[in-house]
Amino acid sequence: MPRAPRRKSEAPEKRWSMLAYIAGDNNLSDFGLQDIQEMCDVGASPEVHVGVEIDTYGEHEGSVRYEITEPDWTGTAHRTVIERLPEHDSGDPESLRAFLDWGLRRYPADHRLVVVWNHGSGFRAIRRDIGYDDFGSSMDMSDLEMAFRKAGITPTRRIGVLGFDACLMSMLEIAHHFRDQVEVLVGSQQTEPGDGWPYDEVLRSVKASGSPADLARRIVEVYIKSYRDQGMGNVTQSAIDLGETDAAIDALDALGKRLAAAIGAHRAAVRSVRMASQTFRYADYVDLIHLGNLLAARVPDPQVAAAAQEAVEKARASILTSGTFGQAVANANGLSVWFPSDPDLYLDYRAKYTALDFASTRPGWIEFLDAYHS
Repeated sequence: MPRAPRRKSEAPEKRWSMLAYIAGDNNLSDFGLQDIQEMCDVGASPEVHVGVEIDTYGEHEGSVRYEITEPDWTGTAHRTVIERLPEHDSGDPESLRAFLDWGLRRYPADHRLVVVWNHGSGFRAIRRDIGYDDFGSSMDMSDLEMAFRKAGITPTRRIGVLGFDACLMSMLEIAHHFRDQVEVLVGSQQTEPGDGWPYDEVLRSVKASGSPADLARRIVEVYIKSYRDQGMGNVTQSAIDLGETDAAIDALDALGKRLAAAIGAHRAAVRSVRMASQTFRYADYVDLIHLGNLLAARVPDPQVAAAAQEAVEKARASILTSGTFGQAVANANGLSVWFPSDPDLYLDYRAKYTALDFASTRPGWIEFLDAYHS
């Protein structure tokens, strides 16, 4: 099928475009500026577009859209101002939608890396899920999904790699929420240091990568290496194949049903497993694979053991790669799941949890959490 005529505002089509939405109107503002400089340390290429929107705390009036150029004859790349925007709420999904409309049109490519940069809290916060603006709002997962959809991101026009340069975002429930819009998700189970991703190495990885899966693996590798080289521990990063999350959610659903049925007889064993499982900055976020292995080993119920082993197997199949550095995250394997031990916290966020896409069709894990906290 012949391609539609290119609009005058579009650049030539390339192999990759990297689009970074830096919602920095908060205490991370300086890190956002540093990250743009890291991009300039490498620059774009004949095969890679780089477009950025940044909202800062005091550095700019409003937001700025930059294009990172290819290195010039001196070897130096530059951030070129494409557009200056009036002050707006970078936590508003319409702001993200507008950026994606602009970037997807201006920078056509075979594959796209879209980075959403900010504070993160997984799914459960009154604010600060992601895209937190000190003077505005923030986005939850449904807001992100809506912004992507309005920007024309569909099952037939998916993002190659969605990068959450934010804390606590590598959860099975979140990854599955974007399976129709994204091929591979990259995120951290643990909180991220303020420096976040090493964008010089990330951009080098974009230049060297062929497929979204290849790029995602490289991002995980360079992220962990950057903090290992600094001696800064307690970091995680993982790449999730969203084509495999359906099977993982099915297995979580089945595990939840088996646990709900067994909780009367094995509550003490399940509680002991919960307390022994790998957790993160939010202690209600639990490593799914470590949890499953402990359930299989310690709950004396063959059906629970079989369901737990299946959940581990399907979770592993969805993880392209994961990395950790630091003893505090030694049992992190790449995907978290929500398992609060406190009943009040569970009740506070249950409604928000059930708004995630998996809950309406495969509620077995929620049935278990209900039984656990009854």
